[in-house]
Amino acid sequence: MPRTRIPAAAIGLSLLAGPALAHVTVDRATMPADSYVRIAIRVPHGCEGAATTGIRLQVPPELRGAKPMPLAGWTLTTRMEGGVTVQGEHGTAHVPREVSWQGGNLPDEQYQEFVMLVRTPSEQGATLYFPVVQECEGGKVSRWIERPAGPGDRPRYPAYAIRIVPKG
Repeated sequence: MPRTRIPAAAIGLSLLAGPALAHVTVDRATMPADSYVRIAIRVPHGCEGAATTGIRLQVPPELRGAKPMPLAGWTLTTRMEGGVTVQGEHGTAHVPREVSWQGGNLPDEQYQEFVMLVRTPSEQGATLYFPVVQECEGGKVSRWIERPAGPGDRPRYPAYAIRIVPKG
């Protein structure tokens, strides 16, 4: 019986891709500077088969505005402690430190998006990180909170990164 050989590089790539493909993400890789942008936090599955019951998002401090959208069946809360207040063209904006959607029930085999309207920094070039904690039934928790330690570093449980690009 012939043997099939799998190159070591292919195995290595599949191991690297595993965690990054299986976590909570945001629906964009870039956002224009000095803009209002709708983002969706995507939850593709639960925690090891358990239903998702809560999502907590740490709001990047570089954002100049963040307004979460309520989601039917979930309790929406914002934590202002450590948040910022910025003066803008439409008055004062309060940017929360954390946004959470709690008390829902998203079965492992279903998918959901949690939506926010954000105001991006006025300068391009920054990379913003969106750490998310996913809470599930039975006390299971997935923490997508790690930032790269340096160039080329690939965290096992990465916070989603979005790059700020030129406007227009």
